[in-house]
Amino acid sequence: MRRLRYRFDNLVIRGGWAVLGLLVLVALAVSVAGATALVVLVPDAADLPLALWSGLTRTLSPVTVLPEEGPSPLPRGTPVVALTGIMIFSALVGLVKTGLDRRLAGLRKGRSPVVERGHTVVLGWSEQIFLILSELAAGEGRGGTTCVAILADMDRTAMEEAIGGRAAPPRNLRVVCRTGNPTDPADVAIVSPERARAVIVLGSEDTDSDARTIKSLLALDAAGVRPRVQLVAGVRDPDNLVAARLAGGSGALVVDVDEISARVVVQSCLNPGLSVVYGDLLGSGGSEICFRQPCDLVGESFGDALPVLENGSLIGLERRGGIMLNPSRETRIDANDRLVLIMSDGGAKQFRTSAEPNSHEIIASGEHTPTAHRVLILGWNGRGAAIVTEFDRRMPPRSQVRVVSHDSRMAPRMGALAGTLTNVTLTHESGDITRYGTLEALGVGTYDHVLILADDRLSAHVADSRTLLTLLHVREMSRSNGWRHSLVTEMARECDRRLAEVTEVDDLIVPAQVTGLLMIRIAEHPRCHDVFTDLFASGGQEVSIRPAGDYVRLSVPVDYATVVAAARAYGEIAIGYRVDRTARGDGDVVLNPPKSRKVVFEADDAVIVLSGRVARREDGLRPDVEHLEALNHEIT
Repeated sequence: MRRLRYRFDNLVIRGGWAVLGLLVLVALAVSVAGATALVVLVPDAADLPLALWSGLTRTLSPVTVLPEEGPSPLPRGTPVVALTGIMIFSALVGLVKTGLDRRLAGLRKGRSPVVERGHTVVLGWSEQIFLILSELAAGEGRGGTTCVAILADMDRTAMEEAIGGRAAPPRNLRVVCRTGNPTDPADVAIVSPERARAVIVLGSEDTDSDARTIKSLLALDAAGVRPRVQLVAGVRDPDNLVAARLAGGSGALVVDVDEISARVVVQSCLNPGLSVVYGDLLGSGGSEICFRQPCDLVGESFGDALPVLENGSLIGLERRGGIMLNPSRETRIDANDRLVLIMSDGGAKQFRTSAEPNSHEIIASGEHTPTAHRVLILGWNGRGAAIVTEFDRRMPPRSQVRVVSHDSRMAPRMGALAGTLTNVTLTHESGDITRYGTLEALGVGTYDHVLILADDRLSAHVADSRTLLTLLHVREMSRSNGWRHSLVTEMARECDRRLAEVTEVDDLIVPAQVTGLLMIRIAEHPRCHDVFTDLFASGGQEVSIRPAGDYVRLSVPVDYATVVAAARAYGEIAIGYRVDRTARGDGDVVLNPPKSRKVVFEADDAVIVLSGRVARREDGLRPDVEHLEALNHEIT
């Protein structure tokens, strides 16, 4: 008996199908027994097939307890068969209910497979997920519906509530959340990455972020994704780039998140307003980088083609699979080349402008003498060393950087970091930057640039709260004393960025936003990877904001084509301009304006240019006067 019970227990724990099979066997056994007894005891009552059918219907009927009206061949056995049927039917109902409950519980846990094709897969969860959803919705808003499948080690309901709490996804975007480990190949297979259009691997803010990113790339390889699907991932430590690219394969595009964030912070500090330009270039709503056929520009030199296109800013050439940004003026455009353009509408057709550059409105002011800068960094985080190193690369000799923070990680690294700097003198001290007295004693007004960093040891909410407090103190000091310096603040969350805008800060940087936009743009348009690599790489091309008075005459209307020609005299490419917002209410950053547009620049306005690190005018570069004279001769 014990052995029989042991076998029964093993059969039951196998699942619903085993129990269902047992119930079917019991029903058949009872039906066969009843039919046999009927045939044996009452030979004239019915034949065997009819008896089997009668026994089976009575066994499976939950309501047949009393014998049927009229003569019955086995009236005394009918209640026994009917009671057996009730037990079997009750067990079947319980089995179905248990199966439905398990299925619904599985759906709530988010473990069901995603059956999609051409969707975007996101592995991991961070603040960047909301930016990714909004950008994908904006990019696909021009037509069709897109699906985003998110796999994260979180409860599915919690993910859906977080997404709905920020902003309800638009109709053209379907978001599918699944719970699982992004580093487990079995869990990764839930979101069907092998049929996706692109896979984005998100990192986290802890120290194990890169390790999990690399494991996720290996899990994708185990799931059979590469090389058919575009993979995009981000790592925080440059030393892990080689390992991440090896794990992702030759088709994976790995972004150095912290290095790019440090460069954007430093560039924005030296060129206030630059984050808006990057947001426009990387976002879906404004100007974007695209590739077009050269058409009637074949045979022309790159320098002559710059002011020609009315609705596109030519910034480089794609030649034999490689990208050349800002090539030499004499470079001839070949029929096999592709133009690298900044255009407001990626589908617009480029055409020639009717405007011609006017050399009489161009100012060739000659050599610019580099001047040393003084930078005050308030706060510290994991990107601090990269930020100081980037300041050293970009600032002239005899510049100074002073770091003030209460971060215990800062002091041990300062000695070794100072020994690697060539242009900057680095000093540091400990202090609570959220206290007004500490900031007042620093002499904030004596610095050219003030940079406030978010503390990554704290939660994003707490870090931004402390950053906002420091920002308000500095802004009040500057306003009451009339200090003139650039003030750039790093925020951890995009939602807190909107709170800081009321403080009239020169620039607000959300590193996660910049790197998130970059990863989305690369995932959607892989050909742009080399363009952005050059823009964000040390020693490559860079976007700068220069005084408009360095290019054209002020207070007089000039065609934008003239601005483009003036920038080319310095070896630069003008891609837009910025009107000072404090002086005029219509001020804003304008990228890729029409070449025929008339612009009146004032003293505080600026031109946005693309220039090479070797051709920076802060290093003493003189304008190409011969180019200006040739241009003047052609117009004359």
